Amino acid sequence: MSLNISYSDLKPHITELAEFIAQELEVNTSQVHMLKFAANGNDSLIGWAVFPADSTDSISNTTAAVIVARLAEDRLQFPVMFGSYELLGWRVEPKEKRSWRQRSYVVALSILGILVIALSVVGLWFLWRHRQRTVNPYKPVNAAVPEQELQPL
Repeated sequence: MSLNISYSDLKPHITELAEFIAQELEVNTSQVHMLKFAANGNDSLIGWAVFPADSTDSISNTTAAVIVARLAEDRLQFPVMFGSYELLGWRVEPKEKRSWRQRSYVVALSILGILVIALSVVGLWFLWRHRQRTVNPYKPVNAAVPEQELQPL
């Protein structure tokens, strides 16, 4: 994307531009990421990517169709402060396949966390149980107990 605004004027407003792009494409702001940024005289060249939401692995067909239609027909409307824009090109790429290790990373960390918590609980239970034995030892009813004298008043 080429914007008719200088690099120094655009740099403080990059996040606002990403928000406007997200609004125009009807996606969440967290899905729009700036990939490249370069100055070209008084123009700015910016590379953007729209990723699936964090909770999903892909963008739905209807959302993808809306995004492609808006990009192909140059229907993005930005505030005047960003100047005019020209879409130099766009492409659709499949998301990179993640390895088994990358996919199971969260699961492994969750299991590790549960194990640490479980072992901590068991350890605390054993400590508590040991203290209970030393504080008030169990004495059977028929057991011989040393006689204790009453203290004078």
